[in-house]
Amino acid sequence: MRIVCGTDFSAPGQQAATVAGLLARQTGGELHLIHGLGPRRRWDFTAERTELEKEGRRLQEQGVAVTGINAVWGDPNVVMIEEATRWGAELIVLGATGQRLADLTLLGSVASRTARESPVPVLVVRDAAPFVAWLEKSAPLRVLTGFERGESTNHALRWAASLRRLGTVNLTVAQLVTPGLENRRAEASGPGTGIELHPSTRSQLLEELRLATAPAIGDISATLTVKPAIGRTDIHLVQEAEGMHADLVVVGSHQRKGFQRWWHGSVSSGVVHGAPMSVAVVPYRPSES
Repeated sequence: MRIVCGTDFSAPGQQAATVAGLLARQTGGELHLIHGLGPRRRWDFTAERTELEKEGRRLQEQGVAVTGINAVWGDPNVVMIEEATRWGAELIVLGATGQRLADLTLLGSVASRTARESPVPVLVVRDAAPFVAWLEKSAPLRVLTGFERGESTNHALRWAASLRRLGTVNLTVAQLVTPGLENRRAEASGPGTGIELHPSTRSQLLEELRLATAPAIGDISATLTVKPAIGRTDIHLVQEAEGMHADLVVVGSHQRKGFQRWWHGSVSSGVVHGAPMSVAVVPYRPSES
């Protein structure tokens, strides 16, 4: 796997580089370290280059094939995407500053903007420890993926399922539904069916979820769950991830051009900003007619 990792030399940036290096090494791939210089008034970036080389040596000593080290002028999120495209990368890895991206700092903002625009999956790392335990100590990685019907979700599910090639993954697929609507569709009625799922409705939804996810995850064992959710889906999905102590949340992202692209207010945007654990955003670009 070819991986581009952006760093600003902070502790979160170093954690992201550690995870990127482990993924590159585990897949027999290559790692390209990038630092976006941003709007600087000085032309000498020797210090940044020195820091990049230092980080590259650290990863090479761990057996990572670091094949590129580059400090590039420009907005960091634009630089990440341009370098990933030019180099044919399959993944961009970035660090997240703070417990949540609501604590907006430069790196956190870069992670959000990169996830919005990237044509390849973006992994926003908040804690390297679960990935180190997964890839070096054979501990399972607890992964949650939200489900809604559509090719964007299927794309994200296939990506999440592909992680099983690298190590043990405990995959949970959660569908968040409006209880009143689903109970009426299943012709179930009774006290509380406006806010809770009737047992027969839940059984029907779980079977539908099993059939809907099978083409994307194949014979991979996954925990399927259906939960009532009234209000913002991203908040409920983050709460579900926290409840199961997930290490990683995988979300799909529709990417359309111009005014059709609504990142702000989307589930993927809300999860990137609100989740206290690492998040992978897997883009899906429908073919233009």
